[in-house]
Amino acid sequence: MKILLTGVTGFVGQYLFKSLCKTNNELVLLLRNEEKINQFTASELSAHTAIYLSDAAGWKQKVKAAAPEMVIHLAAYLTSADDEQSINKLLDSNIIFSTHLLDALKETRVKYFINTGTFAEYKNDELNPAYLYAATKTAFRSVLQYYSNIIGFKIVNIIPYSIYGGVSTNKKLIDLVYDSIGNTLPVDMSPGDQVLDLIHIDDVVNFYITLVKNTAVLKEKYYDCYLGTGKGTTPKQLAQLMETVVQKKTNINWGGKPYRPNDTMYAVAPKCTLMKNLQWKTSIALEEGVKKYYNDNKNNGI
Repeated sequence: MKILLTGVTGFVGQYLFKSLCKTNNELVLLLRNEEKINQFTASELSAHTAIYLSDAAGWKQKVKAAAPEMVIHLAAYLTSADDEQSINKLLDSNIIFSTHLLDALKETRVKYFINTGTFAEYKNDELNPAYLYAATKTAFRSVLQYYSNIIGFKIVNIIPYSIYGGVSTNKKLIDLVYDSIGNTLPVDMSPGDQVLDLIHIDDVVNFYITLVKNTAVLKEKYYDCYLGTGKGTTPKQLAQLMETVVQKKTNINWGGKPYRPNDTMYAVAPKCTLMKNLQWKTSIALEEGVKKYYNDNKNNGI
């Protein structure tokens, strides 16, 4: 299958690309910054992988010529801010660019569009975006369904919960907890009582790969897939587990920062019909995942 992948240099994208390189699929990468592709090896960037720059003239024609059968759309601008500069970036990346991508697919035979949302779109299991970023994700669903009706592709809208693991340059909750170890001054964090669904990056990638290999199960035109473990953990509990794994104390000032006005206090993935159809479930328990995270970072000198 020919797969067009966006967001390949992002956190999930880079891990997914490496795994897709081990399959028999032909990959087309659509990215803005060509320099970031240097994080991949020459063998990973083999002859069957084409690279197009989304900000270069004619990129839409190149997407049309590539004629992908599947799109995995991971590219997004992520921030909890809603200042004027952030508004422009959020709309440009999450709405305008994404809509132009769909427009470029109009004369192709694309069969599947795998979109990526966020758990911050939900409150009490109903759509109620916590941030403007999440609101742009929710708004794009209508655009996506419009083009699905025109082109005829099937949609899988994946809603990842709190992804952790691996080595990331963009600090996540687990990175802040880990970085506090050995700090002379305590790290200010929220009160730490939110309930979050922590899913390891390896499980996330494994789900995408399983989906790519089993498109025959996609009988419906639209799926929402809540990608999490179904289990909740607070930041305080995560810190306690980190201390057990590392055998050192974290140094966190719980409550040093207030909750943001719209912070999601309970975000645990509900049951997902698509996971059941795929006979897929997460395989990395939190303790195992924290150990793996610690070893990965230690091996990278972090």
